[in-house]
Amino acid sequence: MKSKRLRRLQTCTIVVLFIYMLLLGYSFNVIFHHGILFAVTTPQRLATTERHIESDKTVPEMLDDFRVSTQNFSDALQVQRDLLHIYFDASLAMIGFLGWSTFMIFRIKREVDHDAS
Repeated sequence: MKSKRLRRLQTCTIVVLFIYMLLLGYSFNVIFHHGILFAVTTPQRLATTERHIESDKTVPEMLDDFRVSTQNFSDALQVQRDLLHIYFDASLAMIGFLGWSTFMIFRIKREVDHDAS
């Protein structure tokens, strides 16, 4: 009986940790997939961006660049918000599971100690 419960607890722990690792991998994938949104701040892209801005001569070209920049910034903020939600939910799930796991281990240990005496 006790070994079945411990085995189930171990299995649940492994499954939750695997899901947590997948969630973490997904968040890294989102960061790298949408990395172009944050490329404006990297030094190698900064020179290219400055040359592109300086080459614009007319107001419509500047407005188009401004529109693209604001869209990229808006997308970056949306990705950041989504990642914060993912991390928050994952943290809550891990805290809940670890609390439940600790409680179950305490109960099983108490039963073993009770059976031993």
